[in-house]
Order: sequence, then C-alpha cells, then structure tokens
Amino acid sequence: MGYYALMENIQLENQNIFFTGRADKIDKSELEKYLVQKGSILVNSINEATIIIQGKFTPIYLEETIYELSKKQITIIQIEKLEEEFSSNLDIDSILMAIKISKDNDRLLKLLNNNFFSDDIFVKLLKLYDFKGDDIYDSDDNRDVCTKIVERFCSLIETNHNIQYAPIGVYYTALETSNPNLLDVIYNMPDYVISAKNAQEDQPLSLKEVVALNPNTSKITQLEILKNSKMNELKFLALNESINQMIQKKLFEKNIDEISLSLIKTNNYDESFIDDFLNNYTLKKELLKKAILDDKLFYKFFENIDDVSIIYLSSNDTLNEEMINKLFEKNIDNANINLLKNKNCPKDKIEEFLKLQDKIYNISIAHNTTLPTQLYLYLFSLDDYDVNLSLAQNTTTPKEVLKSLAALNDKFINETLCANISTPINILLQYQYDGGLKNIISNNDSFREFTRKMVGM
Repeated sequence: MGYYALMENIQLENQNIFFTGRADKIDKSELEKYLVQKGSILVNSINEATIIIQGKFTPIYLEETIYELSKKQITIIQIEKLEEEFSSNLDIDSILMAIKISKDNDRLLKLLNNNFFSDDIFVKLLKLYDFKGDDIYDSDDNRDVCTKIVERFCSLIETNHNIQYAPIGVYYTALETSNPNLLDVIYNMPDYVISAKNAQEDQPLSLKEVVALNPNTSKITQLEILKNSKMNELKFLALNESINQMIQKKLFEKNIDEISLSLIKTNNYDESFIDDFLNNYTLKKELLKKAILDDKLFYKFFENIDDVSIIYLSSNDTLNEEMINKLFEKNIDNANINLLKNKNCPKDKIEEFLKLQDKIYNISIAHNTTLPTQLYLYLFSLDDYDVNLSLAQNTTTPKEVLKSLAALNDKFINETLCANISTPINILLQYQYDGGLKNIISNNDSFREFTRKMVGM
C-alpha cells in the first residue's frame, strides 16, 4: 500500500532525502539549506532515500520507481506540502538580512513568487526588490513582481483577470489597498502615470499621487511627501482625509493657492486658517461653497458679505433651513436658483417660487432631491423641455415620471436618462442597442451592478 504522506505526519530530522523534479516556491539550494538545519541531507540515489520529495515534472521512469517504493512504506512527500511547511517555518528575518547583504535578486524573485507567505512577509521582501531604475513594466522581472502585487492586493482581479498583466493594475492596487506598508513600498517604486484623457476632477494620475491621497498611507510616508515638496503630490496629500493637524499646518504654510484649495475641498484646515482664506478671493470663493457650516461660521461669512459672495455661499450643501431663509432675504436671483436646489430648502419657499411660474426657478426646483411626488408630477405636467431635462437628471424623480420622459424619445433627454442611476433597468436595456447611448449606459453604476448580477459575479 502506497504511503503518500501529509506533512503533519512527517519527521524530516536526520533523514536521507531524495528530491526529484522541481519546485515552484523554493529552489534546490534553498531546500538543501532548510534540510541541513534539520540534520537531514539530500542524496543522489533514490535507493539511499528514507524520504522522497516528488517535485513537478518528475521524469516518467522515476514516477514508476517512486510508485513501487511507496508500496514498501517509503515516505513520499508531494512538493506542494513541503513548500507550505518550508514557507511557514522559514526564519524570514535571517533571509531578509542575507538578501540585503548578498543582493541576490534571483533568490528574492523566487521568494516573491511564494504564495504561501503572508502579505506582511511579501511586503518585507518587496521592499528589498531593486527595479534597477526601469519603469515598473520595462523588464520581465519587474513585470513579474508587479503581477504578484496585483494578484495579492487588487480586488478587481476577481472580475478582470487581465488586470494583473497591465501596469494599471498596480495603480488600482494603490488606490484601494488599506495596507500602509505596501503603500510605503509603492511610493518608492518607479512612478507610473495613467492617461489624463478621461480623468475626473481631482483624480490622481500617478502612483505617487495615489499614495499621497490614500487615507491608509503611513504618517512616515506623508512626511516624506512633504519633504520631497513636489507640487502634484502635495496637492493630493492636502486632499487626504487622514492627515493630522501638523501636516495640515505644514501644507497651509506653503502659501500656495492650489494646495490651499485642496485643503478647503476636504475641510482639512484649522479654524485659524479661515481669515487667511477669506483674504484671498480664489480661496474665499471655494471656502464659501465647501465649508461645513455651523451657526458661528455661517454668520462669520454672512456679516458684511457682498452679493457675489452670497451667490457662492448659497451653493453650500450644508446650509440648514434657517441659513437658507436668511439668504433668501437678500433676494438675489442667482442665489435663489442655488437655494431652490438645496435639499434643505423649506417647502414653503419652493411653493412660493413655483407660484411665480418662472422658467429658471422651475428648472432649479426640478433638481431638488427632496420634493414630494406630487411636485415632480406637477413639474412634468408643465411640458417644459428644460424642466424635463432637469427631471431626467434628478436621481429622486419618481420612476413613473422617468418612464414618461423616456416615452418622449428625445435624444438629449435619453442621454440624460442613460446616466441616471435611478432610471429603470428595462428602459436602459432598450437604450443599450443604440450605439450613441451604449457608452453612457456602460458607465451607469446601477446598470453595471445589474450586469454583474446577471453574469453571476
């Protein structure tokens, strides 16, 4: 009876071991060092062996011999089992030190391909890898290492297996990972830059920018970014929601509008910065639109405010009913338009402006996401093309109204409906056969989720 053993049943100490074929995770010299530590040796003849390790691509004639020997109770270990034990018992600190001293890149590459290592060990090994000044995909070795990074840390590989073979995979890995040690390593890798062609506002384009923006980036790397003082990286560091007050202050002290604008957009600033922001027209405009308002801050802005500044303040999403009513008292058309779109706009104000039967105000109200159903129906009943476009864009427009808008079969209304995540799926399915609308639908998050469920992902 054959004896193909599990590792937990095996004692490797003081054995004569014959190794045949090859291993994926460890090479023969690495295996020999491991066995020497256990007092065992590798023998050249299978007939001298007390244990046989059967690797991959074992010659057929040896496979037959191994099978016959297994009948005689010779222990046969499959290489995968030994690789797993080897990986879990390795003195990784000693190996890291040895690689640092020897700069043995071949050995390091072999270890980086070992899937039995934990993520922590993988990152420690990765830190030692030398890209030799080449881009991340400019050599076979660099490409293999980056492929392993994506395989381990990028969730997109579950729906797109090819992403591991493209440099964009490392970009997405840096974007989503919560591993600060991995982010430290990626920041010090050769940079990679994606195309700016379809980039969104404030989207990072390079690996270093992604690391600067990722809230899981360590404080040590954040300080390194500060020290390097590269404008594009500082801008994204200022947008990082995890930076502490000390880093905020250092960025503020750069006194660069672009960096200060980023601090304002993410509300990464101390109250003491506000007066300086208000004294700079560009920063003041953004501050009025983006600040998280409480009564104290609102009235600080409101006092001695000019009409143009009222318009910027009226577009602030954090206005409450009392603040909105206060701004309505100024009765500035462009401010009224912004206030009517605000989800906190008092219902009596909406009713008041609807009675004016003003086209521009009706368009604004149609953008409001907190209207009662009857008001959406009323707006649709006005049969105003521009109001209908606003209703088609509004994610809270009732489905019955969205269906009625689709029935109008207007090119621009159809395009707007295709981008709306609330448009019923059956309507989007009809539109997907229109070449001009297909690309818009493909970027609709609701439709993408529906498609994933349909294919069982």
